[in-house]
Amino acid sequence: MNCRLPSNYTKGYCLNSIFTDGYIATETKRSISCGHRETDYVWFTEKTNYPKTALPSISGVPESNLGVHLSQKSVHVDLDKVGNHVGSFFRFGFESTDSRFKKWWYSDERASIKSNQLWSKMESVANKVGDDVRSFWIAPHDVALENFSLEIFAGGWIKLISNGSVSDADLETLKLIYSLMESSKSKCLELGFPAHHVQSPKISETEAFLIILKKLLGETVSI
Repeated sequence: MNCRLPSNYTKGYCLNSIFTDGYIATETKRSISCGHRETDYVWFTEKTNYPKTALPSISGVPESNLGVHLSQKSVHVDLDKVGNHVGSFFRFGFESTDSRFKKWWYSDERASIKSNQLWSKMESVANKVGDDVRSFWIAPHDVALENFSLEIFAGGWIKLISNGSVSDADLETLKLIYSLMESSKSKCLELGFPAHHVQSPKISETEAFLIILKKLLGETVSI
C-alpha cells in the first residue's frame, strides 16, 4: 500500500480559485501578498497539524500570530476558532508515488538557494515553531486536481473527497465542489478579497469550472 504524500494546507477563501482553475497554483500566482519568487512552488508537509508558518495573522487572535509561536513554546491553536475567520481550513492530499512531487530537503531547488540568507532565516523560523523543514515537499509547477483527497477541519480532520479527479468527478462530488466554491466566494466577499486570486488569469473561465457547471445543470448551458 502506498503511503500518503504530505498535504497541501489551505484556507477556505482560496477554494474558489483552486476549483475554478482546476489546479493548486504555485506560491506567487495566488498569494495575496505575492509570495517569494525564489520559492515559487506548491508546498506540502508531512506534518498532520496545520503549519504555524502558514497561519493567517488575525487581529485579536494571538495564537494565529507567528511571533507568538516564536516567543512561546507549545501555544495551542484552535483551528476551528481561527478557521472561522478564513472560511475553515482544508488540506489536499496526493499519493507519495506521484511524480509531480519531490522531497524539499534533497531537491535541487533547495540546493540552489541554500546560501540565500533570507531563505536560511525562513527555514530557521519554520524549525523553531515546529514545522520542520525536513518534512516539506514541493511541486515545481501547478498541481492539477487529479487523484487527490480533500479534508476539512471541523473539530478534527474530516474527509470530504477520496481519490478524486475534477476531470471525471461524479455528480455528487461536483455538487460538493460547487458548494465549497460558493462558500469560498462568500468568504472572499466578506473579507474584501477578489473571488479569484490569480494575478494574471489566462482565461476568464476554465475547463474545470465549465465541467462543474455543465454537469450540475445537465449540460444544457453553453458559456
